Amino acid sequence: MSDAAAIQQLFPQWEVVRYLDSRVPWPYPDDGALTYVRDLALPAMARGEEWHWMIRLVQNPLQCIGGVSLHDTPATTAVSGWRRSGKARATCARCAR
Repeated sequence: MSDAAAIQQLFPQWEVVRYLDSRVPWPYPDDGALTYVRDLALPAMARGEEWHWMIRLVQNPLQCIGGVSLHDTPATTAVSGWRRSGKARATCARCAR
């Protein structure tokens, strides 16, 4: 839950959100990160269906510069990532993107 504040600082930026999955709302709501972490990410992690990591600088571990997620779903396994520069990569085993 403590990462929600760092996510919330980055996600209201179009340069970050525009490369992400269409499920990420725009404009990004004021409670978007808290809602995502609390209601979606943490429950999925508890079920063993998703894994989420925050990327931080060694020099300043309190500063979040990105994140990586792994999702295990029945149809496909996908890896997605985002970083502060706004560039993101997503890989889908089914479509090889």
